[in-house]
Amino acid sequence: MRADALTLWAVADELHGLIANARIDPVIAPTPHAVALCCYSGGQNRWLLVSAHPQLARVHLLPAKPQKLVAAPSTFVMLLRKYLEGSRVHAVRAARWERVIALDVRHAGVDEPNITLIAEVMGNLANIILVDARGIVLGALHPVSQHVNHYRAILPGHPYVPPPPQTRTLAGATYPRIVPEAVTGADLLLAAQAAPDEPAWRIILSQLAGASPDLAQEIACRALGAARAVIAPDAADAVARYDALADAARTIAASASRGAWEPTAILDDAGQIVDGWVLVPCTAAGKPQRPMLSVNELLAAYFAAREWQEAVGAAGGDLRRILKTATERLQKKLKLLRADLKALDEADRLRHEGDLLLTFATEIPPGATSYTMPDFGDGRGATTITLDPHLTAVENANVRFARYQKMRRAAEKIPEQIARAETDLARVAQLQTDLDLAETATDIGHVRAEIAEARLARGDKDDTPPRKVKKAPNKGKYGVKGKAPAKTHQGGEPLRLTTPEGFTVYVGKNSHQNEYVTFDVATGGDVWLHARGVPGAHVIIKAGGRPVPPSILQAAASLAAWYSQSRSAGSVPVDYTEQRYVRHMKDGGPGMVIYSKERTLPATPRERID
Repeated sequence: MRADALTLWAVADELHGLIANARIDPVIAPTPHAVALCCYSGGQNRWLLVSAHPQLARVHLLPAKPQKLVAAPSTFVMLLRKYLEGSRVHAVRAARWERVIALDVRHAGVDEPNITLIAEVMGNLANIILVDARGIVLGALHPVSQHVNHYRAILPGHPYVPPPPQTRTLAGATYPRIVPEAVTGADLLLAAQAAPDEPAWRIILSQLAGASPDLAQEIACRALGAARAVIAPDAADAVARYDALADAARTIAASASRGAWEPTAILDDAGQIVDGWVLVPCTAAGKPQRPMLSVNELLAAYFAAREWQEAVGAAGGDLRRILKTATERLQKKLKLLRADLKALDEADRLRHEGDLLLTFATEIPPGATSYTMPDFGDGRGATTITLDPHLTAVENANVRFARYQKMRRAAEKIPEQIARAETDLARVAQLQTDLDLAETATDIGHVRAEIAEARLARGDKDDTPPRKVKKAPNKGKYGVKGKAPAKTHQGGEPLRLTTPEGFTVYVGKNSHQNEYVTFDVATGGDVWLHARGVPGAHVIIKAGGRPVPPSILQAAASLAAWYSQSRSAGSVPVDYTEQRYVRHMKDGGPGMVIYSKERTLPATPRERID
């Protein structure tokens, strides 16, 4: 589904009746590409989203106030607040067959609109522009200089120039595009003769003003029974079929002129909205459909969370780079340490050569560069030892013993360093999973804080062991029976769910929340779950001394699978044990544990308890 010219026409029709004379306050920026205006009228707040996202640009009402990913408002948002907050909506206009929608507003004590917010919903060129009553640009989400666009500059102080008119090419000449209300079969047939192999919908797309692929295919489907039908220009029925195309285009335009919108959602087999259109679509005649109350509701449902999820992913881009760099650094460190561990064979050789040199010291002539020892029957065979001719045999032996002792002392530390590096790598993997599971700006902020705590952003080779987690005193059960756990100071609040049977389930969605639910919320007899072998959430079932039914255990396991690195798998092995058998990992970060007496069950990832 696209927010094309026809869709914006429908949106404007609905908005004019819903938010006319509404008071605007406040203006916020949910994502870097969008602004949202709270429009109050008739005792109701309605949030209008205006997005200039390169792929998801659109304008529509939201069912509720949107979340805010942008912490600090941009200069443009501050400008909108200055001019729009406290003003009233005068009118909502859509330029016919253009992807442009305008919101005219007027300030208190003014009868005529004196500010216009213009949304140009044009893919990569999408923009949001604020214009005064004289048509002078006050500001834009994406300022455009004359050097970038020779046709028009979108800069403060410049006159607002609408997008260039839509044109079509025919016989090497350029003409204005035909509005759907006035198209004829002869117009389309003439264009088809220049491109005889093109399907009918592409002919429509190239000739009609405001035609999107959705609209063009719908016209072809209604006229010809197939969205991608091809009409040979020299066919006997070509004239009649192109006349049918023109009739279908004019019929759709007439419905739009009357405001006879029939917003329809197209569903998948699971009942989820996967597409939609402002009229009942012929192109989806064989698919499940559902009428929607309004075009705004359809757009809100279809685009729900799409831009937000993309923005959340982009917001964590710098953190992903930090984690990627840390992963590569730790993997390289592990490789070197394991190579050093293998080099212990060299240390044994040095010690053996030193012993041999001391044994045969009196037989090795001064200034010798090498000496071959006999075969002692120990499986080593005859051994030739390279010597420093400037040193005696004893001095050569002492050099080897010194190197052996140095390597042996280093080798004693290597296993510890390998274990620490493996722990650090596991922590980075957990933080990567925390970031993948982040759904809000707050979630990303918690991950950012944990990365700073782990000192991963420094990019150095500091081998200082991480700070040990300060474990809260074990108070056993809560002081007051049934009292909710105290709020955490780090990581935010974990997910808390209640099953129909009355069991409370906690889900830690980041490292600090994992630490909290496992060691502060849970007590010894509670059930602890975690996806096996991958980073993910700690899930706690508060048993309260009761046996946990298999259905509850399975539901909690599905949650653990969903909030893990294996979320996309069809089946995830999940370990579970009593909390008493879970303990902190030595030198591990928050939420890093080891456990015992576990059992495993397969689980299908699910984000809620049914």
